[in-house]
Amino acid sequence: MSAPSIDHQATGRSRAALQYQESPKFLAYLKALLAAPVELEGVLQKVALQTDIDQAEGMNLDVLGEIVGISRIVPNSIPVQFFGFQGQPGALVFGEEGYPGNGGRFREETESEFATSVLADPDYRLLLKAKIVKNHSKGTNEDMLKGLSYLFGQGGMAVQVAVGRQLTFLEKVLITNLDVLPKPAGVRISQRVTYNAANFFGFSDQPGALTFGEEGSPTGGQFAEEF
Repeated sequence: MSAPSIDHQATGRSRAALQYQESPKFLAYLKALLAAPVELEGVLQKVALQTDIDQAEGMNLDVLGEIVGISRIVPNSIPVQFFGFQGQPGALVFGEEGYPGNGGRFREETESEFATSVLADPDYRLLLKAKIVKNHSKGTNEDMLKGLSYLFGQGGMAVQVAVGRQLTFLEKVLITNLDVLPKPAGVRISQRVTYNAANFFGFSDQPGALTFGEEGSPTGGQFAEEF
């Protein structure tokens, strides 16, 4: 939002000596004298609005992009829909006879799988903010948290802690009651779990994870314990 406008004429008249407040010539002189600051203030407010990432639009955002060093034109970012298989971005199934709108055509050898995207203003604002955060980042945990909070408007960052061995009762009590786990300032621990690193249940993308066991078979992983 722009800053509130100041009535410079009223301010000027209120500060004039009493004997001049009813003088037409002096008031005309005062009005002419303050006309330039009023116009200058309007220009400065307009510039401030146009250079505010959250308020600027169109070409003004493009100018900010040139300053920051990133364009709203993102090459090879949108998958083009051709015939393909499950897991391929933008893939379509075979078409059906009599239904030309269903399915996807085969991609020519010389065709690109991705198309260039021109970001709309809301998406471009996020890209600009991300670039600004990256340009100024020092790589510390606190710096990263501030950057994420600025980008996504979320405060109260949290982390999860998983200990790869079974903790004793005393260890759990100390961790739970005394807040002894190290963490960055302003960050809370949203979840604490303990598990057996040599035998734990998980999913296919987790290295070393085991599947569900079967009745009568000792195979399968153990669930982690939250504390």
